Amino acid sequence: MSITKKERQIIDWQLGRSPNNLLDVQSHCPWGYPAILLVKPYYKGQVSPNIYWLSCPYLVKKVDMLEDSGMIGEFTLKLEDGKYKKSMENTHQSYAKQRALMLSKQEIKEAATISPDIVEMLKNSGVGGIREKSGIKCLHLHLADFLVRGENPVGKEVWQKLGWPADCNICLSKEEELKNEIGSN
Repeated sequence: MSITKKERQIIDWQLGRSPNNLLDVQSHCPWGYPAILLVKPYYKGQVSPNIYWLSCPYLVKKVDMLEDSGMIGEFTLKLEDGKYKKSMENTHQSYAKQRALMLSKQEIKEAATISPDIVEMLKNSGVGGIREKSGIKCLHLHLADFLVRGENPVGKEVWQKLGWPADCNICLSKEEELKNEIGSN
């Protein structure tokens, strides 16, 4: 797990900040730029129930548009179907298990000193930290989870609506801008 200096600059730009709990780039877009990040769920007293973070600006914008169109509500209604609900329950359980495996005994002990509720959330909540699994939380997180693990039904449907564009130069333009800034200093 090694993030290059170029990737780090792009990630910082993509997120608008420098994430201190970044572990690795889990997936790149077809043009070689970071698209999904792996982040630590607990880092120096800070909790992040999300372990996969969508960073690709193209996908972030497209998913924003889907959320604005009411798609979260549509997915919440789908949970009324028993088969779909069971599939999402399995997704939440496996996500929680994956997140729990990322925590050291020391981190669990430290988190427990802050609040036992934090440990419970880190070990048992679903995608995005959702506890009440009768709804859907944040399509970005579901898409990132699907693109990494391939088993999230919400993320799968979002991906089927979006996919990669035929061409994209969002991050390339920023990379060139960064090179110019460095060259002029």
